[in-house]
Amino acid sequence: AQLMSIASTIVMPEWASISKQTATRSYGGRIVLFGQSLQESLDQAHKLEAEGRAFIHPYDDEDIIAGQGMNKGSTFCFQLVGLVEKILVPIGGGGLIAGISAAVKSLRPQTSIIGVQAASCASAAAALRLGKRVTVPAKPSIADGISVKKVGKLPFAIIRKLVDHVVAVEEEDIAAAMLELLERKKVLAEGSGAVPLAALMGDQLGNLRGQSVVLVISGGNVDTHLLGRILRKGLFKTNRIMRLSVQLRDVPGALADLLKVVADCRGNILHVFHDRLGRHLPVDLSRVELEIETRGSNHIEELLNALGGIGYEVDTL
Repeated sequence: AQLMSIASTIVMPEWASISKQTATRSYGGRIVLFGQSLQESLDQAHKLEAEGRAFIHPYDDEDIIAGQGMNKGSTFCFQLVGLVEKILVPIGGGGLIAGISAAVKSLRPQTSIIGVQAASCASAAAALRLGKRVTVPAKPSIADGISVKKVGKLPFAIIRKLVDHVVAVEEEDIAAAMLELLERKKVLAEGSGAVPLAALMGDQLGNLRGQSVVLVISGGNVDTHLLGRILRKGLFKTNRIMRLSVQLRDVPGALADLLKVVADCRGNILHVFHDRLGRHLPVDLSRVELEIETRGSNHIEELLNALGGIGYEVDTL
């Protein structure tokens, strides 16, 4: 719209991320925040259409589907012709995967198209299971961009015909995938864009080692304040942060001795909570909770063995 000097109004749910709102405004769009679901936003957009405006659906539109297929699907085949065995694509309303599958299957039918949804709102998976489009409940998700309660009519017809498999991934797996993309590939993806990697890192697709797999990482609009919480969740999921609780004799030096064991194992202590007034604590004991940055599962095991080996009774939290 900006390039063609056409005024545009974009209707978003009230919970749309601030980063998406900021980006949209920077391109010259006028934003209307309306509704607690995408459907309520669409209903509001249709009211604006009734005032004489042209309405463009975000996913249930032939031109949108075709454009996404030409932009991404055919690119995979032309650049990697004869190589691509599987393509993992996020699914919300279904426009993106419909376009990609139509383009790819027309050029290389043997390539498998796998859709990935957030388990918190797996409307396409439910529709395929029941053989018809259905409305599913939506829970809060870090993959808000694909939290669509009912897959689109046009996309669903294509998905039923051309998509080979659809899987759903959990929130903690999405967070771990975002962390992996950021650390290993220096790619900042929003939750919706990271779901293909979450599926690849999980066990739903089996062992794909040795196969040529393409992940469609679509979307980088993640709020800065939310990013820290998501990455922290990812660090817990991948055993890069652990929390433990230990009861200590309430005497001078007891805490220092505990911290020295952690330091000797090269654990980086992030937070210490020292409680002497716990309801069930004997008067001669204190409870210490530690949050420790670690190098992974083996490092956590090393820490626990070191603490247990000298008599500490440790509860992991």
